[in-house]
Amino acid sequence: MISLRIILHVLIIRPLLYLIFGVNVVGRENLNNVDKCILFSNHNSHLDVLLLFLILPPGKTDKTHPIAALDYFKKPAWLFAVVNFLFQPVWLDRKTDGIFPYKEIQKRLAEGHSIIIFPEGTRGETGEIHDFRQGIGLIEKNNPDTPVIPVYLEGPERAFPKKASFPLPLWNHITIGPPQIIRGDSKDITVKLHHHLKALADEEQAYRQHRISGTQKKPFTIAVIGIDGSGKSTLSRRLIGYFKGESCFISDGLELHTDGVSHSVQPLMVNELREWIGRKSKKAKNLARYKIPKLAELLLRDHLCSDVERWYRPDYIFMDGSPLLNMTAWAILFHEEFFNRYVCSKAIGVLSGNSDLPKSDILFKQFPELLALNKLHLNHLNIPDVIIFSDVDPEVSIKRILSRGETVQAHENLEKLAKLRNAYHMVCDVLEKDYQVLRLQGDNGLDLLTQEAGTFIENVRRDKD
Repeated sequence: MISLRIILHVLIIRPLLYLIFGVNVVGRENLNNVDKCILFSNHNSHLDVLLLFLILPPGKTDKTHPIAALDYFKKPAWLFAVVNFLFQPVWLDRKTDGIFPYKEIQKRLAEGHSIIIFPEGTRGETGEIHDFRQGIGLIEKNNPDTPVIPVYLEGPERAFPKKASFPLPLWNHITIGPPQIIRGDSKDITVKLHHHLKALADEEQAYRQHRISGTQKKPFTIAVIGIDGSGKSTLSRRLIGYFKGESCFISDGLELHTDGVSHSVQPLMVNELREWIGRKSKKAKNLARYKIPKLAELLLRDHLCSDVERWYRPDYIFMDGSPLLNMTAWAILFHEEFFNRYVCSKAIGVLSGNSDLPKSDILFKQFPELLALNKLHLNHLNIPDVIIFSDVDPEVSIKRILSRGETVQAHENLEKLAKLRNAYHMVCDVLEKDYQVLRLQGDNGLDLLTQEAGTFIENVRRDKD
């Protein structure tokens, strides 16, 4: 009979992980035909255990036990009860001199069960694999015929870092290495296993870098920016038809086009979540409630560009707005007293990862949201190859917005749209020194705008190629 524990993992926990965070797994075949094993992994987040349980065959869920710190999960009582039921851990009580629970581990392995261990001993620093403690070496020494399987986790350190109060909906990547049988003394085994995990991490990072910098050309990205009602979406769609080849359009939804003709697209989980958050943000009744969901939507939108590049490999990516530029311009609505061209320049540098301001810089005091993104390593947003600013008078925009017959959003009024328009001009003033920026009078005829923008994009791409 299938246990309640397996049902909860398979029908609730796993779908939620895929939906909220997105998960890509490489090497799942390395778990096939393995009766029992010792899974070991790098450890940067409380998401790590959930992700390791996600890769298990459903039938192994009841027979796999992570080693967990009792003092961390003991209180409150409800947390201990939930963790104890869902994961059946082997508890390590660090308050009793950190005595390793060898007897309990041996008992589980003797019963044909598997063990999950984080050999670093605790959650480490983001992106680093620290030296292993010798517990894993001793376990393998005493169980020489039990395979050890390295698993490299990438993403939890950003989705739910060590000092974060709540998780963020960011993509996670899991690489499962081949099973290893290692004999020797516990110290040598520990060193070899550390080497195996480090090699797996280096191999995966090198492979991903190769995908990015290899012979496959990166998509040419075009962002049409402007205030609501400026015609960004309409102009983007017209530009898709202007160019031959595969084009992806990222707006409120996600579309794929071939030679301007739309066709079905394989869904991406991160986009499903982004669209859901985007719908929630539009229903916010004031800017305070709008800010957090919109920030999350923009972060997911930026991440979606990488997923689109990886899975669809289009020639062009057209975007209704730009996450980095939208974040920068929108700051004027929340911290207008500090907003100017100099601040725009510094903020773009921080958000794109091209600046290394000290934490003491006054910018982070004036814009605490920027400091939070910096601390969470969410400051590597993409700058498009071409930025097209569709500039429209706010009064014209308001008329267009009202003509849609949709609910007016919290920022869609003359005062706020006028501020945003000025902010986008400042953003363009900063960017046009080093990037390709075209400003268009957005209330001109659509044919004229398309021709002007299309010619500009062609010339930029020709020069770049």
